[in-house]
Amino acid sequence: MTKHLVRCVERHPAKAKGKPVRLFHIRVEDAYRPSPFWLDVEVRASASLRELDQFLRDIWLECCGHLSMFEIRGVSYEVYPDRTWGLAESKSMQAKLSQVVQVGSVFTYEYDFGSTTELKLKVLGEREGYQNKNLRLLARNEPPVWPCSVCGQPATQIDTECAYEMESPFFCEAHAQEHIQQKHDGDDYMLLPVVNSPRMGVCGYEGPDDETPYLP
Repeated sequence: MTKHLVRCVERHPAKAKGKPVRLFHIRVEDAYRPSPFWLDVEVRASASLRELDQFLRDIWLECCGHLSMFEIRGVSYEVYPDRTWGLAESKSMQAKLSQVVQVGSVFTYEYDFGSTTELKLKVLGEREGYQNKNLRLLARNEPPVWPCSVCGQPATQIDTECAYEMESPFFCEAHAQEHIQQKHDGDDYMLLPVVNSPRMGVCGYEGPDDETPYLP
């Protein structure tokens, strides 16, 4: 996909007016490998880390308004930089990408300091191009199909409590109802939907409001 996108974005540029701008190609992955979840994103170099943070929240993470943080070369970048979380230095997420990363830079991101979802980001490339938005989604993984642990059909629910004791805590709609009756006396508070995100089954995450909010 990375090789394809290098050619594809040049052949199919975003519709935009004005002068070309400096753009970074960033790969975002679940930090806990192996994982099926990844994103390829093109971001203006002039965009802030806060804008990248909002994108990650919108497409993959946001559930309860948790705090978040980038770590780049030993420095944490936060919305409230006066709060440090064990790193030597803390700065504001208002920093522009061009000020803190370059091609080849690898950095991390954490959402929610309790039930943490950690991501790894790498700047794969840079180009001059046209883009109206500060950020656009270039590609992402196909949604994985998780089989129901009972019948093998595509699952729609995950039992977040049984995830710690079952190898496959996934259920289709019908068997999810049977499962909660047998295991949880009919209380379905621990069921969450199967979604295309590394935060699936964590906290209260139910997926984004819009599955494709950043497509061109």
